[in-house]
Amino acid sequence: MARINLDVNGKVHTIDADPDMPLLYALRNDVGLNNPHFGCGLAQCGACTVHLNGQPIRSCVTPVSAVGSGKVVTLAGLGTPEKPHAIQKAYVEEQVPQCGYCINGWIMTAAAPFQHIGILSLEFHVDKLSRPLL
Repeated sequence: MARINLDVNGKVHTIDADPDMPLLYALRNDVGLNNPHFGCGLAQCGACTVHLNGQPIRSCVTPVSAVGSGKVVTLAGLGTPEKPHAIQKAYVEEQVPQCGYCINGWIMTAAAPFQHIGILSLEFHVDKLSRPLL
């Protein structure tokens, strides 16, 4: 066990964990978030996607020790009900039909480019989202 500091959604959490434990487990069990979700456990489905320093990663296969001093953002930290991220707002406005389980991966993957280069063309997002979320 090791004492690990995680910066999640702008708040630092100190946890005692095995450094090899998946980040997903720390986010759900130690930080108390109910997103991201556990899906396949193989980094294929995307339900566990979070941003680490602005890049989408699969938290089910990322050891908590790999985060280091990085900043983790989950769906809960992407926007607020009062001020949602552009992708969250679009999902609501377009009434995107999903059961909700994998929507975490869709939104977090689609939102990542916004962190670096701003709003991109519709064609860019259609291309990215027409492929598996790997």
